Amino acid sequence: MKTQFLFFTLLLALSFSESSAQLKWRRLPSAPFLSSSRQDDCWFVNERLGWVVNGTGQIWKTADGGGTWTKQFDQNLPTNKVYFRCVTFADSLRGWACNLGTEEFGGAVDTNIIYQTTNSGASWFPNNNFFPQKPRGICAIQAVGDSCVYGVGRVRGPARFLRSTDRGNTWEVRDMSGFVMGLLDVYFWTRDSGIVAGHTGPLNESSSGRILFTSDRGTTWRTQFTSSRIGEWCWKINFPSRRVGYVSLQRNSGSPTYVLKTTNGGLTWTEKLLSTGNYYVQGIGFASETIGWVGGNSMQPTWKTTNGGDSWFPDTFGVRVNRFRMLNDSVGFSTGQGVYKYSNALPTNVNEDVPPPIAGSFVLLSVYPNPFNPTTTIEYSLLVGADDPATPLYLRLRMFDMLGKEVATLLDEPKRAGTYALQFDGSKLSSGVYLLTLDATKAYDNAPMLNGNYVATKKMLLLR
Repeated sequence: MKTQFLFFTLLLALSFSESSAQLKWRRLPSAPFLSSSRQDDCWFVNERLGWVVNGTGQIWKTADGGGTWTKQFDQNLPTNKVYFRCVTFADSLRGWACNLGTEEFGGAVDTNIIYQTTNSGASWFPNNNFFPQKPRGICAIQAVGDSCVYGVGRVRGPARFLRSTDRGNTWEVRDMSGFVMGLLDVYFWTRDSGIVAGHTGPLNESSSGRILFTSDRGTTWRTQFTSSRIGEWCWKINFPSRRVGYVSLQRNSGSPTYVLKTTNGGLTWTEKLLSTGNYYVQGIGFASETIGWVGGNSMQPTWKTTNGGDSWFPDTFGVRVNRFRMLNDSVGFSTGQGVYKYSNALPTNVNEDVPPPIAGSFVLLSVYPNPFNPTTTIEYSLLVGADDPATPLYLRLRMFDMLGKEVATLLDEPKRAGTYALQFDGSKLSSGVYLLTLDATKAYDNAPMLNGNYVATKKMLLLR
């Protein structure tokens, strides 16, 4: 049987010093983590102060750049569950977290669409001051300046645009069904000019992506772009500069997969090929006009470009990445299964080269903490052949000291597609540098092949 396989990549996120200036993404180990879901959105008013929201009705805050987190809100009761899809803050005190609403995925039953805070999230209260009608749910929200806040919703309709010009106290809701069936993201450059992104609908398989433009705070709109295929819709917007911007196209059915790019401030858009196959694109973010990432798929790794979307290759972080928030070209945050930070704060001093493909695919996502004393966690996600999901890979994960002596075998068995984590206890080892080696081979009848066709070795540091 002919089997087609996916690309793969490997990362052991190791941190030895803060002297290096290497920029990279890493998962924040103390941030909220959802193994079977994701953090839907985040918002940072500066490099230290930010919030994260998720579909389990939680709002989390950090005041130290993601080092520590405090849960400020938690409403996941079966009779009163809220699905927080998005969040924004106008300043360090005033913010809004928005509910996807009922009759959507996530099982939300709370009919309060907006929760508001005026004290940096110490308390949150419902705000239902909508006119002339209440939206069914909100997918994206953005504070622009001191007084204006804009929002859109929702993913499967009805399509609505929200506008507040009085610091988020009251909300005008506009019916957008004459343009789109659903709206998923909003981005305003100024209080007057911006775009919204969504789809023509009504079903996933029959929709095309669509971008709308306004220059009068959403009073009037014009269609700026409609994608040339069906089975996709626009998901997220990201502008690394005023003129260069990108929009992700979620591929709901079929292939190939594209993203959208503008080089003239959203006036015209070009379709850029991401993959000849199907990739479930959601989050998109750029640190500069040329360096950026897309994510969203629950099994495949995040993808990266260094040439403005002309070509893409697998990167080594992130599961289910839904939102990127770049503060500048060297600091950013993204949300998915966990919360990830782009910075040079915890660099790695090991080679991150992507190894050649083998008969299967996996991502070793993170090792944290590192340095460690005496325990650390190793996480990895395993993919197999795209048309043969029952075939496992045989994995061996072993640790050696610097003299080449094997000191521990952490894994020695076949694994099928999924996300795994294991704990390593180094309490019986001496302080020092150790080599972690991963061997992967195609497994037949659950028997390993000798001399595996993939080997990767990274360093870990035990401090006692």
